[in-house]
Amino acid sequence: PHVIAFSWRDIQIYAPHEGDDSLYLAFDFYYSSHLLRRIKASIRGLSMVIAYTNSIMEKIDLIRKTMARFPHKTYTIGGGAFSVFAEEIINILPPGITGIIGEGEDALVALVQGGDINDHRVIYREGKGVTYGQQKRPVDIRNMHIDYSYIPTIFPQVSNYYGETIGVQTKRGCPYKCEFCLYPFIEGAAIRLRDPEIILEEIEYLCHNWNIRKIWFADAQFIPGSNALDHARQLLTGLIKRNLTVEWSGYVRTSLINTDMAELMVRSGVGDLEVSITSGSQKILNEMTMGFKLEDLYEGCRALKKAGYRGKILLNYSLNAPGETRETLQETIESYRTIKDIMGNEVEVKPVIFFIGVQPHTRLESRLIKEGYLKPSYNPLSLSPFSIKKLLYNPPPLDRIIAGACIEAWEKGAGGGEFMNILETRLLSSSP
Repeated sequence: PHVIAFSWRDIQIYAPHEGDDSLYLAFDFYYSSHLLRRIKASIRGLSMVIAYTNSIMEKIDLIRKTMARFPHKTYTIGGGAFSVFAEEIINILPPGITGIIGEGEDALVALVQGGDINDHRVIYREGKGVTYGQQKRPVDIRNMHIDYSYIPTIFPQVSNYYGETIGVQTKRGCPYKCEFCLYPFIEGAAIRLRDPEIILEEIEYLCHNWNIRKIWFADAQFIPGSNALDHARQLLTGLIKRNLTVEWSGYVRTSLINTDMAELMVRSGVGDLEVSITSGSQKILNEMTMGFKLEDLYEGCRALKKAGYRGKILLNYSLNAPGETRETLQETIESYRTIKDIMGNEVEVKPVIFFIGVQPHTRLESRLIKEGYLKPSYNPLSLSPFSIKKLLYNPPPLDRIIAGACIEAWEKGAGGGEFMNILETRLLSSSP
């Protein structure tokens, strides 16, 4: 090949959530009242940090070895992980590799054809500094088509994944300004839609040739705004008309679901829904500029219930967000109970507990630097105990109450609903 491209998909330096061993160990180390548990957590945590660091260095070493062995090729690197930590990574790679931030299709073509790469969102080392290109226009994805029949010719092992869940992107961009989110940085704020007929043709091919029965719509939000409702309707109506018996899911804001949309979702095969509610307090939602009203989210749940929805609803809560108080935590507990009551016993409503991981290029990062919580020169890839505690955003005075509730729930093997009860008990029994 003339061009060798590396796609670095995942670093997740610290995105802690319920079910993640790194969160268990961090909370045991920082908050457990048992000395032995803290010692065990420190030993296991150190081994995880070493393994994690080695994993990153293995990837860097792979790129270095490839460039040394084939010095006359053109090299590029992109992907979600690289986009977020582009400057940190490009500075530890050899000179001569071009990094692509965000969308890569047009930039890769320019690189192959010898065009002006500085017209695209690239980064590369030049002398002792780093040079950034500027993307002149977003990638036009309207008629973008993925040739799935070509993939087995270059990757025969793809047959190992037949019959599993596959991600299908229907749009790019996110108009919301959620303080902690990276989607607008990576994909931009403008919503760009793919042709629904092309998407349906791809899904039909996957059903008939790859035995795919579960689809994850890999968008920042499946319904990011009212201007995307018609696109969603066309897509879901097309699934029904083509008799494509798939179970689909994705990140969905129920605040944009009305009665008609709920019925269409159920008829077209919607499965479990993942809802980034973040907080059950409107005050915190406004603080995090989430862009929706809780009552609208509840109305969407009522519409789904009326339409006969029977999947699970996973509520992603990010506790102790900036501005959190005892009162807003209590409101979050009540919000879970409200949604559970709306959906009734036929639908499992599961709260999934997250903690905000501070990441580069987010409004939250800028805010915390301005407030002095982070130093402007902080290293987002650092894994020292001090850095981890900073990036695992769980500040006092509520940190020990929330962490204690988490530890107690884990010890009991309690689910998300029981965790909410434990958190409420600790809130009521601790002094302000």
